Amino acid sequence: MKILFVCMQYIHSARWINQLKNTNHEIYVFDSLDAPIHQDLLWTNYTTNWSQRKIKYIKGEYFLKKKLPKLYENIIPYLQVTASEKLEELINEIQPDLVHSLEMQSQTYPLLKVQKNIDFKWAYSCWGNDIFYYKNLKSHKSKIKKSLQKIDYFFLECKRDGKLIKAINSKSNIISTNFPGGGGYKIKKYQQYSLPVKERKLIMIKGYEHNFGRALSVLNAIEIIIEDVRNYDIYVYSAHNKVIDKIEEINKKYIINIKYSSRYSQISHIELLEKFGKAKIAIGNNISDGIANTLLEAIICGAFPIQSNPGGVTEEYIEDGKNGFLIENPEDSNEIAFKIKKVLNNAVLLENAFNINKDISEKLEYSKIKKEVLEAYKKIEKDI
Repeated sequence: MKILFVCMQYIHSARWINQLKNTNHEIYVFDSLDAPIHQDLLWTNYTTNWSQRKIKYIKGEYFLKKKLPKLYENIIPYLQVTASEKLEELINEIQPDLVHSLEMQSQTYPLLKVQKNIDFKWAYSCWGNDIFYYKNLKSHKSKIKKSLQKIDYFFLECKRDGKLIKAINSKSNIISTNFPGGGGYKIKKYQQYSLPVKERKLIMIKGYEHNFGRALSVLNAIEIIIEDVRNYDIYVYSAHNKVIDKIEEINKKYIINIKYSSRYSQISHIELLEKFGKAKIAIGNNISDGIANTLLEAIICGAFPIQSNPGGVTEEYIEDGKNGFLIENPEDSNEIAFKIKKVLNNAVLLENAFNINKDISEKLEYSKIKKEVLEAYKKIEKDI
């Protein structure tokens, strides 16, 4: 098949598309945000530097974009080449058998305009917050509904999103509800960094604090049990500025040394995996998310996961109190503190969880997932 992927230039997109490398499929890549092509996708037929201006920037354009986005959306086609325009041109030129958008808000919406003029077969991969968070927002509700009615095939990472999509369009053709967003994981590579449970002295915390992330609730929990964690190493990765300020406040107040990396100068993926392999606990806390890649990586690397459970998504991998702990209220620092302390004082729980998660990891193995993904595309090819 000729497949046109419409996707952001993320490592997760690259990992998914690379599953089709060296197959009989002819792969094209387009980013509606016109970011430079990801280095791992240089082997594909890609389009970049397409978003040319039609006229020079006008006074007040930035204001309109930020304050009156709906109005700006209506006038932007007069100012520059839009993603919808370029996609229509590409689809006419390439004549793909399948257009596959990886993400909803930036990569799928532009295709709605295109399909008014061109009929094409359309697949979509639902990422984290695509449906769960945005489905009830006034500015997104209509576009999501229209998209879900137009898309032919759905690749999902969780059952939760399958239920949400079926509630909007009961006829949706859901290919799978267990494909990780970036494909499978090379388990042996990941687990080479894994220490025995007894040797682990690190607590890992995801540092997002924005529309979805609630890392501050976790740091407040650390304060509550500061004497219980004083002898552990604590590392906060991808920390937003508010989180960094809080870390420095805690360090100064309690004479402790919580280390961190900024969201804007992150450690490498290999370094992150090495830390997960040394971590006793890995904490991720959000009010909205899908199956977080960092959750799966923590599980694979043997860290005990303490993770929020938006819409019941995390319980698809974690049985509370068995192979991890679910955070039911991401804003409740007392709940989080209780669960951290409970893990640190329970060697049997840690060992049992380690063994359970090792079995789960095998189901996420790269070659296994890749085989299932290629079979899914094969079925679509026959259907087309």
